[in-house]
Amino acid sequence: METPRERIERLVAEGRKARADLERALLFWRQRLQAGILLPTGEMVRITLDDLYHLLVDDRIFRKPERIELILLSIFKIRQARQNRRRALSAWQEGERHLFGFAILDAESRARTMHVIDERDLRKYAKEPVLWSRSERPSSGTDQGQTSSACS
Repeated sequence: METPRERIERLVAEGRKARADLERALLFWRQRLQAGILLPTGEMVRITLDDLYHLLVDDRIFRKPERIELILLSIFKIRQARQNRRRALSAWQEGERHLFGFAILDAESRARTMHVIDERDLRKYAKEPVLWSRSERPSSGTDQGQTSSACS
């Protein structure tokens, strides 16, 4: 089975992904992501080079690697996910568009995967226990406005 890095390199070699986009993503990682991203919770999340290649498998992130930073900085809720991981739900603006996404964070504060999703897909995660919530985000009706202090 190929690694995410091997997959991206193969897709670039086959002309299915642009080498310039990959180079731009690598530069963005070196300049903005390599040192870590401070979440709204105060936690520092690390993104290794291997993590970056895994995140770039999603075309919407490959084309706009700045979304990695936007997703992490725009987290409004963290829920408990499987395998002792956390699902960080995010919402942000790109021009006139309101976008949503999530990142899976492991116990070592690494971003393991990340995706841009439709708002309606947030409902899929409504049953996962809330670990942290940013109270100022208006509810979209898909979740309850709990804060971490309200969780037991």
